[in-house]
Amino acid sequence: MGSQLVVVLNDSSSIREAFSKSEFNGRPPNNCFCVFGIKSPFFMGDFNMWQEHRLFTLQSLKNLGFEKSKIEEEIQDEVSNFCDILKSYQGLPLDFLAVLHPSLSNIICALLFGKRYEYVDPERKALDKDLQAICKIIGQTAAHIFFPWIRYIPLMLKWLNYDEGCQMYKHIEQIFNKQIEEHKSTLNPSSVRDYIDSYLIEMEARQKKDPNTTFTNKALTGIVGDLFGAGSETGHTAISWCMYTIAAYPDVQKEIQDEILNVLGMDRKPEFSDQKLMPFTHAFILEVMRWKSTVPLNILRYTLANTSVAGYDIPQGTTIMANLWAVHHDPRNWEDPDTFKPERFLSPDRKSVVKSPHYMPFSVGKRACPGENLAYKEMFLYIVAILQKFDVRFPDGFVPNFQGAITITYKPKPFEIRFIPRS
Repeated sequence: MGSQLVVVLNDSSSIREAFSKSEFNGRPPNNCFCVFGIKSPFFMGDFNMWQEHRLFTLQSLKNLGFEKSKIEEEIQDEVSNFCDILKSYQGLPLDFLAVLHPSLSNIICALLFGKRYEYVDPERKALDKDLQAICKIIGQTAAHIFFPWIRYIPLMLKWLNYDEGCQMYKHIEQIFNKQIEEHKSTLNPSSVRDYIDSYLIEMEARQKKDPNTTFTNKALTGIVGDLFGAGSETGHTAISWCMYTIAAYPDVQKEIQDEILNVLGMDRKPEFSDQKLMPFTHAFILEVMRWKSTVPLNILRYTLANTSVAGYDIPQGTTIMANLWAVHHDPRNWEDPDTFKPERFLSPDRKSVVKSPHYMPFSVGKRACPGENLAYKEMFLYIVAILQKFDVRFPDGFVPNFQGAITITYKPKPFEIRFIPRS
């Protein structure tokens, strides 16, 4: 494709085989993030740097309660605030995408910065606005991966909003660096508040042992951007599709609400542990993630050595594209793949969830999305809390259209929705 050798994997078996091999763990030197000069261990091609930061980040997030009750409490608090915002509209139509973004970004802010922003905070609004715009521009500029000469044609760069994207990313970097400097001035190694604290402590220890360590201020800024962007954008897209689908399928909405009533009643706050008692709600989430495949094309991989997949020899330096949309819409593995059917993930008695080996919305292998657990917690807790308190409807006369828009995710186009308080 263009000047690059590209292999596209369109089935689950070849993707699982490839991504289980370390040779497929690279990133292309010309990836869609480097166009703005983004220096991130998670998207750069430096394998050793990625490996070091991956291990540290997973352990740090675990220590901070990422997989335990602490992050769930943060989500529950934010969901409660969000439901108050929805209630304030008194059943009138609202722009759901716009209202949801500050809520989800606050969860990431709590994890990274140790604080939440008010919805009207100008710094938070600027951060969300710039990140959303950059996600859109990255999707538009992805052609430079395969046609690198595009970057040297001024008219092409102007058409792709390259300069605008660079300015936005510089502004985002300034906000992140401000947070990092504030953390440095108040750092207490015996009381770790958040991810930035954790990284600064680790960076200081490593720099004492090795002045050439990959743990640097620049790398920290890149990681904060990765976690902020991926954490808020993925959850935002997934929950938006869930709400759009709930409004479009009243029978599905009623079945979820019946399940909520049976398990929680009208007052108890949902907990993620309730998911195992709510198989239809769980199956609904899985089916939305299959049907709409929020990341239809996996972030590109790059072979680090000569290797093979599905019996084919793949040379070193090959760009690997995993087509997750094709996997999730393959008629060999899914009956009526273009039809929305939550029951496809239910056992025959509808009492338990049955997953498929062909289901991989967050990719697979060591470079799979590290925020998968957070995304599922957010989806479940937001959806259940909202449907416990509200009936969800489109404005009168609105005809649902499930054609989305592609940025770095596949998201619904802006839409209005009504949240009518339940008695």
